[in-house]
Amino acid sequence: DKMLRSLLYISFLLVCVHAQSNVLTFSLITSFGQFGINTSGIVPAIDMALRDINNNSGLLPGYRLAYDRVRDSQCHSDRSLDVFFQAIQSAPVKLAVIGCGCSVATVPVAAISHHWNISQISYFSESAALSDRSKYKRFFRTNPSGLIEYPAFNSIMNHFGWKQIALITQNEDLFITTEANIRNTLKYANYTIASSTFGTTSDPWTSARSLFSQGFRVFFLNCYDQAARMIICQAAKLGYTYPRYAWIMQHWYPDQWWTASSEYVANCTENELEIFLDKALSIRIHPSPDDYSDISDAGIFPQQFQAEYVSRARQYGYSVSDAGGRAYDAIWVLALALNHTMAMVRSGNINGTDCENAIGTLVPLEKFEYSNEKMACLIQWNIQQTNISGVSGPIRFDENGTRIQNTIHLNQYKYFGPGNLSRVPFAYLLTDDSYAVNFLPGFSDSFIYHDGIPPDGLPIESVKTYSTSLVIVIYALSVLGLGFTLICCLFNLFCRNKRIVRLSSGKLNYLIILGAILMYFSVYFYVLPTTAISIMKVACVLKEWLFIIGYALCFGTVLAKMWRIYYIFQNPRTKKMLITDWHMLFIVCTMVGIGVLLLMIGTAVPALRGTIVKEINDENPQGTTAGGVQENNYFLMCYPVSSSPFYWKILILAYLAVFQIVGIVLAFETRKVKFPGLRDSAFVATTIYISSLVLVMLAVDTFILSSYLNSHGAIYAFGILIMTTIFLLFTFVPKMVLLCKDAELDVSSFSIEGVPRKSCDLEARIISLEEILREKDNLIALFENQIIALKEKAGENVSTC
Repeated sequence: DKMLRSLLYISFLLVCVHAQSNVLTFSLITSFGQFGINTSGIVPAIDMALRDINNNSGLLPGYRLAYDRVRDSQCHSDRSLDVFFQAIQSAPVKLAVIGCGCSVATVPVAAISHHWNISQISYFSESAALSDRSKYKRFFRTNPSGLIEYPAFNSIMNHFGWKQIALITQNEDLFITTEANIRNTLKYANYTIASSTFGTTSDPWTSARSLFSQGFRVFFLNCYDQAARMIICQAAKLGYTYPRYAWIMQHWYPDQWWTASSEYVANCTENELEIFLDKALSIRIHPSPDDYSDISDAGIFPQQFQAEYVSRARQYGYSVSDAGGRAYDAIWVLALALNHTMAMVRSGNINGTDCENAIGTLVPLEKFEYSNEKMACLIQWNIQQTNISGVSGPIRFDENGTRIQNTIHLNQYKYFGPGNLSRVPFAYLLTDDSYAVNFLPGFSDSFIYHDGIPPDGLPIESVKTYSTSLVIVIYALSVLGLGFTLICCLFNLFCRNKRIVRLSSGKLNYLIILGAILMYFSVYFYVLPTTAISIMKVACVLKEWLFIIGYALCFGTVLAKMWRIYYIFQNPRTKKMLITDWHMLFIVCTMVGIGVLLLMIGTAVPALRGTIVKEINDENPQGTTAGGVQENNYFLMCYPVSSSPFYWKILILAYLAVFQIVGIVLAFETRKVKFPGLRDSAFVATTIYISSLVLVMLAVDTFILSSYLNSHGAIYAFGILIMTTIFLLFTFVPKMVLLCKDAELDVSSFSIEGVPRKSCDLEARIISLEEILREKDNLIALFENQIIALKEKAGENVSTC
């Protein structure tokens, strides 16, 4: 007990083994964290390893392992060299060094320990620099290199969709190197990385707070736990917590590190810090007894070891260290290597060890000297051959003496109430599987971040779609329009023999009905509420085809009727050609054909095809999320302004405008023609005027409001609905009204206003006669067919005779 209590004043762990009689003695050297990392919690694990090794009769028979004293490196390079030289210069001779706590203290000792022909085993140091056999010739470690940790940052960033991270770095070699490695790993993925650096004796918050004003929301505490407590206390006071912020902690912080007293956290209670740490993450590269269930080569189950270790550590006043299992395994690695070396010495067979030509002789372990390279080579060779199952999992070393580790664990701090904060593993990454995040059973993004994944602080690009209320109104009006189209179709069908319908070219009215159906359907695609690019590509094509063809059918028919009125009433020639439905159908087909040709070219030529792009929504370009992050609002646009597809669309609108101008001219020329019974000229002219105004409105909307999502969609959709309804309204409703008043309406009884009386009678009679001629033409055709049939029959009779 006295020896254990004395360890509370020392902070460096070194194992030095020497031979005196049949006792192999080693010195434990650790760091108690007065000036850095606290690794003293491994001492109870070392005691457990010594007990189990010395009680194993088959291991190192005739020898007993023990430690003489503990030396403190204070997690400092100069101090670690001092205590190393003290150990070397004091009796007895040491066979190995185990230590020296943190990487800062381990690196200088590992660089020179081989000059005394002794091997060094670390249970804690993860510096990537130590994976260099040419420089650290006899160094081993039962923990993996920190190099495997850095790609895990990329995996986390990618998985949670974070594009920037801020590092709060302490100005120590360990953390400066860590930051450099993180930057080197993330730079290839185009992440934004910012950092603030503070000195060991300065207030870390003074430099860290500037990162918050820059908008960062994801932070990694790249510092000792003492500084981390200062930072999280200030952050907790300012509310920089989940769900608006995400925090990543060093995985090697000791158990209950947030509870340690500090003058800088006097204003924060332990419970406040526990609440703050809830949902924080850590990347654990070190294997742990909690990760394995198979019995170890020491004859103890990992969970059994962990339970006893935690009990002993708390009994003797040590903080529980996640390195306890690795320290226990380090002693076993050394003991097994010494055991194999002892057997080789006794047999005299060292063939295949690469130590045959080393300087020195084979001597018993207790007679080892620093000058005996052959014995040092054998011990190192046997350590290198280690392949055991430890309480921290399988242990093998690579060519640099670093433990081979293929699994990285992601932990999250979970707050279960005052005094109950735990680090819970929720996922793992495999180093040979591209570091993909694999959730443990029962865990998911929504489980670990139940209020949503914290933002990274960068403005969020939110792709918006049309307002739900707008879509409902437009779709409802379109359905009503289709219903109205059906009514018009039924009217035209059942009243097709009425003279008032026949005089208005009732058969051509079906073209208006077809065009109206296409136009009503087109609005569904103009305000389609989707952000799927594949669907938008189809919608961009369909809406143009439906609208242009539908419009050409409707307006082409109206234009043909206007031309017929113009030809009858304004043509000065006395001898006039009989205008039939075929003449007017030719005009409609011409307009539709030109439109289809333009659409085919625009669809077939890639440079003219609609391109889906994200466009800033000028209606509401920016907003703020519930987490306080700027949100840039975009929407998907088919025809970006100043692009080839956009100008092609303008060309198509220009083609429509040409026909609109022709229609306006014809309407103006026939403005005085008024037929009280039929009134086709007035209604057709009104249709042309209104459709022209709407077309101008759509053109203006295309140029000026195309970047205003809902406004542009509403104007375009309502414009199409208005035009379509006008086509139907002025084509069918007047006839419906007239027929309701007088089912036997006789068009020839009406006079024509705005035309001299004599001319009125003449032109009215022309209309009536044209209708009679059409009827007579049908009779003549019938008689001609009968004559042909009779002649054929007469010919047959003659031949028979």
